[in-house]
Amino acid sequence: MTVQEESAVREEARLRVVVIADVETNATQLVERILGPAGFEAWPATDDAPEADVLVVDVTQIRGDPMAGLRNRREMGDDAPALVLAAHFPASRLRSFLQLGVRDVLLKPYREDELHEAIRALAKTRKGEGGTGELSRSVESLQEDLRRRTDEIRMLSEIGRVVASLDDLDEILARLVEAAAYVTDAEEASIYLADSETNEVVLRATKQAGERQATLQRLRADDMLVGQVFRSGQPILRKPSMDSGPVKVQTGFMVQSVVKVPIRLRNEVVGVLGVYNRLALRSFNEQHVTLLMTLSDWAGVALDRAALVQQASANTGGTGPISLAPASLVDGLDEAILTLQSYIDGQNALGQGKPELLKLRDQLKGLRAMPISVIEGEAVDQLVDLARLIQRAAADHQLQAARRGLNLTVESEAPVPLFPGDSDRVYQVIDALVSAAIRRTMTGRVMLQIQSFEAGNGKSDEVPLPAGLALEAGQWAAVIVVDSSTGLSPETVKALTAQTADPSAGNLGYGLSLGELRMIAESMDGVLWYDQTPASAKITFALPTGS
Repeated sequence: MTVQEESAVREEARLRVVVIADVETNATQLVERILGPAGFEAWPATDDAPEADVLVVDVTQIRGDPMAGLRNRREMGDDAPALVLAAHFPASRLRSFLQLGVRDVLLKPYREDELHEAIRALAKTRKGEGGTGELSRSVESLQEDLRRRTDEIRMLSEIGRVVASLDDLDEILARLVEAAAYVTDAEEASIYLADSETNEVVLRATKQAGERQATLQRLRADDMLVGQVFRSGQPILRKPSMDSGPVKVQTGFMVQSVVKVPIRLRNEVVGVLGVYNRLALRSFNEQHVTLLMTLSDWAGVALDRAALVQQASANTGGTGPISLAPASLVDGLDEAILTLQSYIDGQNALGQGKPELLKLRDQLKGLRAMPISVIEGEAVDQLVDLARLIQRAAADHQLQAARRGLNLTVESEAPVPLFPGDSDRVYQVIDALVSAAIRRTMTGRVMLQIQSFEAGNGKSDEVPLPAGLALEAGQWAAVIVVDSSTGLSPETVKALTAQTADPSAGNLGYGLSLGELRMIAESMDGVLWYDQTPASAKITFALPTGS
């Protein structure tokens, strides 16, 4: 360890955190279960709590004055920067939050490492402050920029996982245009591909303003800028000018701003990815061009992979296995890695977001080194693809979540290998768990995660197992449903922890009971367990992968 690293460790060990909570037990649990194990010096906000470097404010109840504890602390002279943890962030309270020195907000459920990084960032901010209002505003602006960059990186990482785990080109294209609209804050996004049979450019997928999900299409393109990108192979960025007004895309179609970038397959332009703002006056910039170029690289990888699958099917009639040495796929991954590296090199201010970008680059390099094979057609139906199943569950329940004002997201770890099993029964369990999480959550969000891990001697380094649960040694895969509810009902807990599954226990209000879901899981040698923290309720569904 270098001198600088040792100094950083010593400084973090001295970092003092005081937790203020509107439910007293939440403060104790945050200190004992989340902050203490991470190496922070932490105390609940009692009279004998020391002066704090950072204040963490846990808000559970919306009514009344959830910031009373922080206000009292300010009246006592504590000016430490504050971080609020809440399932819902009401815009009407923003002004009062800023007046009380709130510098950051994490929405529940959050990952523990997110909380740790946010605390460290606030502590560094305070250390470097000069005490002027101008510097404070500058720091807040930088934090907002870093959060935005982190969101962009996470979306790029998620698209990488989708491309690595899905074989359905249409589904990948839909996810790509949704990601393009999200990372550029665009009203609309679209993907155009060249049709090899007609030599025409065809609109394949769009994400339109006001729509939550992309739609798939097959329409001949009339967009003149798309043709220009095809011919030149160069990205296009257009903004309105005072002289010419909005940008003309095609006859009768005017936009405020537009970005178009080429999609390449083996160095040949085969498609175009674009975003538009028809009404919004906000303009795109070079940063948006860079983000779209990264997404277009993923589109090229997806097209190459689809071509390989089609070639394997033609060679085997869909009945025999074939191993491929996909040089073109490797080329596509190399191009994606180079683009990502240039993005890293050009973003020196990424701060806490940069490690995630480096991690994505390393995952790409790992994917590049993997051998690619096409599985026998009949065998595919007997394999479980957890990545595809949680994406399907998220799509199926987006409307249910939206009606309750909840954010439903998928946050996968590295791709989980396919494994033998009954996909229909696995999805039955996932589907019911997601629906139940949405119904018991009043505000905030629901997250779906997947993770592979190894169990041995009843333990696992990757996934914390509840006391008394001894999994068989070997590889396992887990679907984790996390929500920002106030917790699981006693009936649910009893159904999960009873000695044997009771089919009448744990009414979920959705077809099957929790006891019946547990019986389905156990029939596949799977396990269900739960965990609760002040920030969330979590149910894990784990299955042995047989590898």
